[in-house]
Amino acid sequence: MKKFFLFLFWIISCNFLYSQLGTFSTNETTYVTAGRSVYKWEIERMILQNTNNSKPVIEQKNSILKADTIIYDSKNEMGYAYNNIYFENTKDKIVLTAGEGTYNTKIKEITTTAHPVLYLKKDNTKAKSDVIKIYPEKDYIQMIGNVWVTNKKFVMEGDQAKLFQKTGKFKIYGNASAKEEKSTLYADKIDVDSKDGQLQSYTALDNVRATDSKEGYTIHSGRLDYFKDIGYSKITKNPVITFSNKNIKAYSIVMEKYDDEEKANLLGNVIIVKDNQKAYAKWGEYFIKSKKMILTGNPILVEGNSKFNANQILVDVEAETMSMIGEGHGFYEYELK
Repeated sequence: MKKFFLFLFWIISCNFLYSQLGTFSTNETTYVTAGRSVYKWEIERMILQNTNNSKPVIEQKNSILKADTIIYDSKNEMGYAYNNIYFENTKDKIVLTAGEGTYNTKIKEITTTAHPVLYLKKDNTKAKSDVIKIYPEKDYIQMIGNVWVTNKKFVMEGDQAKLFQKTGKFKIYGNASAKEEKSTLYADKIDVDSKDGQLQSYTALDNVRATDSKEGYTIHSGRLDYFKDIGYSKITKNPVITFSNKNIKAYSIVMEKYDDEEKANLLGNVIIVKDNQKAYAKWGEYFIKSKKMILTGNPILVEGNSKFNANQILVDVEAETMSMIGEGHGFYEYELK
């Protein structure tokens, strides 16, 4: 009988706990304690319970699992844990807490519910959602419903997410958002690479909206790529800039933003719109601090049926004006009343 129980304890530790959150091995010694243990022969279940303040605990090398109740159903190859679930991998500094958890050994899927929370101590990241699923053989964690990921540097939210613990990357899906300092990014999907608790790079796809509340502008587009180490953003797929409380919009094929220079480039088919005024050019530069644009590459200023060419066109966003610089020529149509 003693050997049989030791065998069951080994099954619990290997089948219920083996995951990318832990580094379990059948070659490592497993320690199992509980206030009460019962094996029900008729249903082939081992039940470990909390009695006399002695919670069920399973330890193996760098990993530990605690819960008020731990059950292993050998017939259905399912593991269950209930109430005050606490899992920790001391080597990788990962902690998972939840109210309930199951492990399906057939499909290698761990599912935690009842307010699951994941802590990555290496960079002080905290993640929670309605459901957290772990796939031991796929190297990622799936979060479903009301996803919230944060640390002191950023906050990310969405309908679903994938966390790749080895690389530190996140994929946020559905009503995705990322907030860092005074900038906010919204999109249908955001792929994020983080390091030491900071967003290093990200790609936002579909219905992208990036807002800088400090500088007072919002960029809409189909795609935005950002690389923090070089302070560079590339915005594509019909980008347009709008300005807070200003009646000016800027369009181009591609936009580039350089953090250190506090400047944005507008590349290809640039159009600036203000009421019935429109400015056209091949290229443009937006100087963020001064809130002014310089359009070059055969710029044209159009107002109604009037049309003018110049070497450059200056757009003052703050004053909401457009003016020509150098050798302006064209025609002006008077409106007779």
